Amino acid sequence: MPKSRLFSFLGLLAILLSGALCGVFGDRLYSASAAGHNPPPGPASDHKEHAKDPEEIRKRIVEEMRLRVKLDDAQVAKLNRIFDDTRAQFDQIKREMNERSHAAWDRQVAEVKAILRPDQVPLFDQLRAEHDAARKRRHEQEAEKK
Repeated sequence: MPKSRLFSFLGLLAILLSGALCGVFGDRLYSASAAGHNPPPGPASDHKEHAKDPEEIRKRIVEEMRLRVKLDDAQVAKLNRIFDDTRAQFDQIKREMNERSHAAWDRQVAEVKAILRPDQVPLFDQLRAEHDAARKRRHEQEAEKK
């Protein structure tokens, strides 16, 4: 009996030690990869706080490309036109998505109202108004934080 207990204890100890080693190794690997993800030196990494303004971000990207890729003035102008075209495309996509989202929302509201009894419709409208007001307050609070 004592040998089986000893082997059981040693087996359990080996499992615990291997788990600890895996944990230490995983932590070091994660820490090294997270700490090692430093942006290369240049205009974009010189800022301690990254600007949230899209124009500031764009200026940093253009400047970084001008310096690191060694763009000439004509290439910088073409790059800016490419960025302008891309922004216009994204603006169009955003408008289309907003229109489609509003249409889907309106369709949902109509379908929900269709299953309600007449006495439930005002209650549903009141609930929607409360949710809309809460959403508006959240958006205002988020805008104030920026």
